Amino acid sequence: SNSCFAVAVINSFGTCYSVPEQQDNIVLVVPVWNDSKRFSHYAPFLAEALSASCLPVRWVIADDGSSPEEQEKLRCLVEDLRAIYPRVECLFSSKRSRKGGAIYRAWNAYPEAEWVGFVDADGAINSSTVLQLIRTAVEEGNGMGRIGVRRNCSKTPVKRPFGRTLFFHTFSFLVRHLIDLRFVDTQCGIKILPGSAYRAIAHKLEESGFIFDVELLLALDQAGYSIEEIEIPWCEIPCGKVHPFWDAWRMLIGLWRIRRRLKAGVY
Repeated sequence: SNSCFAVAVINSFGTCYSVPEQQDNIVLVVPVWNDSKRFSHYAPFLAEALSASCLPVRWVIADDGSSPEEQEKLRCLVEDLRAIYPRVECLFSSKRSRKGGAIYRAWNAYPEAEWVGFVDADGAINSSTVLQLIRTAVEEGNGMGRIGVRRNCSKTPVKRPFGRTLFFHTFSFLVRHLIDLRFVDTQCGIKILPGSAYRAIAHKLEESGFIFDVELLLALDQAGYSIEEIEIPWCEIPCGKVHPFWDAWRMLIGLWRIRRRLKAGVY
């Protein structure tokens, strides 16, 4: 049964705060697709950060139909991670549903979660940033979601190639002008949302590819939920899954589909 008492925790800054112990109170998903090599470098750091945080996080590694060999590597990795952070598990799939589909499947597996979130598997967002964003959402509450924003400055440096920077600004321009969604960075690979907010709009979501972030944020915004953008440090990791040509076209076509549904009153 769920525990209803609080634990006093002192963080590295000497600040004491209370963390309610509730089973599956926070569900953090990491979507993976044939990416065990890069994820295996990042995962131990995230496991150690989660263990040190004392936050009630259920960590779900959501496989998106990886090859049998990759799935076996994930099984072995999860067993190793449990020695650091026991509340980690892998949700396997026999077929690919793409990034958004894998995340939604994992979120739907925990219908009582107070908070749901995801972070990309490549390690572009360091583990301390992940925990900081989760803690901000949980401690400040107010039913407000938090999403990372990549904005290059001295406090939150962003390192990425010129081509990716150009696509980022072009895509952000199109999102603002085609569907009037005013977020600075819809595609940043970390988002923490109230579980009740996600479940209220989940039936409206149809996109499962890389464009899923846009539809998710648009549906939440149209339903009146508040989302705070938090600038974070971010670093490009080699061998990414985004194809610079084909995935860009798929995202643009997906954006037009979202625009049509918006005009039809779906959201």
